[in-house]
Amino acid sequence: MNGAKASSPPSRLSPAIATGVMTGTILEWYDLFLFAIGGAYVGKAFFPSDDPLAALLAVYVTYAITFAIRPIGAILFGYIGDRRGRREALFWTLFLAGISTSLIGLIPSYARWGVWAPIAVVFLRLLMGLAVGGEWGAATSYIYDATKRKVVAQIVVQSGVPGGIILAAVVLLGIESLLGKGPMEAWGWRIAFLLSIVLVGIGLMFRIRFPEAFEYEAAKEAAKKEAGELPDPLKTVIVRHPLKTLAGILLTGAVGAGFIYSWTTLPATAMAKGVISTDAYIKIVLLYGVVELIGVILGGLLSEAFSNRTFVYVGLFGLTLTGLSAVIALSSPWFLVLAVALGGLSHGLVYTAQASYLAGLFPTLARTTGISFSYQMGNGLVTGTTPMITTSLVKAYGFAAGGIYVALLLVLAAAVVTSISKRPSTGA
Repeated sequence: MNGAKASSPPSRLSPAIATGVMTGTILEWYDLFLFAIGGAYVGKAFFPSDDPLAALLAVYVTYAITFAIRPIGAILFGYIGDRRGRREALFWTLFLAGISTSLIGLIPSYARWGVWAPIAVVFLRLLMGLAVGGEWGAATSYIYDATKRKVVAQIVVQSGVPGGIILAAVVLLGIESLLGKGPMEAWGWRIAFLLSIVLVGIGLMFRIRFPEAFEYEAAKEAAKKEAGELPDPLKTVIVRHPLKTLAGILLTGAVGAGFIYSWTTLPATAMAKGVISTDAYIKIVLLYGVVELIGVILGGLLSEAFSNRTFVYVGLFGLTLTGLSAVIALSSPWFLVLAVALGGLSHGLVYTAQASYLAGLFPTLARTTGISFSYQMGNGLVTGTTPMITTSLVKAYGFAAGGIYVALLLVLAAAVVTSISKRPSTGA
């Protein structure tokens, strides 16, 4: 894990660092999204049921468990990132994600292995949750501390989300076009999971050569000279910055809920109800990824020119409209496409703005922990349960109920951001 040490804060990221961060983040999110996008195949293999919506719900419960373990990963890799370095945290999160995802492609189906099949899947998703728990915060803080253009540089990290969606959708569509629907449902989907070990290996080759972030190194040396040791990052976050941490939890949880609902729950519900086919579902998700990528780029450029908070609001508003459009969106494939596209663009705008906004909330030597902990607590408590809750609400009360739940969370997030009237400090 030895890398060259930066001697001064660059005004822009080198192509090697940008490629390494983006490639690794895309690959890790590919792993995560593959499980959700391929939920129809995973559900049939490991959670068989006569009711397609019930099988989908079982997949979402497993998805929620993955999110629930994320805060532990945030603390673990946040500590590594703040005490040992951002580079080391980034290496191990990607390694763990690749191993846990690729092994899913080797697990026998429920028909062959019985109850051990879903148990093995849940165990591997727990490992995945640990890895993702530290990935986003480590990548975001690394980029924030590695360049002077802290806002626009977040495009590199946040592009990994739509990039992962696009890659997962393209891989699934490509495999199905080569094999046909029957073989795809029987075993072809496993190839997509097995491919992750190759993809992650490529990402690790970039990350192992990373230099450490300049501002982190400078703050670390200053702290050692002044106090003789580094501060406890978790204590710093919880004791010294509790309100900022709570704000981060509520904001990221709501944004994540809008994100999950607009690209996963809404089109998946349409598929389960027969509004669209499985093929159409994957294509709609692919569209979401493309539109979100546009939003991520615009969010970074516009947030740097104006302010993070402005585009946090814009994104929250767009996601709220997506949530409230459920009844109309589920009445027609074309209305569904429009709703999903709006959700993708809105999430892209808020996601980039949110990254630099959160990074500025915490001091340098607690930044990885602060970002990771607030982000993953929000994801664990709110985002991860959203598909399960909204699908249950749809079953009980109709199409509109799930979207209203998400809209209420987003309105709460807007209120939290408004309550923080003073721009967060970026001081160490």
